[in-house]
Amino acid sequence: MTADKPRRLSLIRHANAEQDADVRDFERPLSRKGRGEAEEVAKRFQERGLVPDLILTSAAVRTRETADIFARVLGVAPRLMQAEDSLYLADGEHILGCIRAVGPRVGHLMVIGHNPGISAAAISLAPEAVTTDLPTCGTVTMNVNCAKWPLIDRRGVRDAERDAPKRLFG
Repeated sequence: MTADKPRRLSLIRHANAEQDADVRDFERPLSRKGRGEAEEVAKRFQERGLVPDLILTSAAVRTRETADIFARVLGVAPRLMQAEDSLYLADGEHILGCIRAVGPRVGHLMVIGHNPGISAAAISLAPEAVTTDLPTCGTVTMNVNCAKWPLIDRRGVRDAERDAPKRLFG
């Protein structure tokens, strides 16, 4: 990866999860609606050739299931997925810190997390494109002009695009 080639960052809020009061928040799985949301959005990533080199995800069940669906649809090998305990309900600054810690070989990074942190990170980097919280399975993908991930900031962000499910599942 050379300094003049932009990096790409995709920030994704996990898809819709079950609302079961008997299950700990960390353990909540995706709902049927959420699995449909993740399939739909992942297929649009596939159509646009947006295949990440690395997927960082919160270790919570709903984010890992969202990541698994994206990886399957996009053909991303399991070894290119990292579940991070520290991303569970992380704030925007912590998420940005995780992004800045990524190595130089990663050209397209995908981060799957929770609100409000994932939206805060997106708003911090791309305030023109992201002005409100991302809905479930909402995404923002941006090109970033920086030589290394530790240098990422809003000044280098270009072409930020939002996407979200069309809500076909209820």
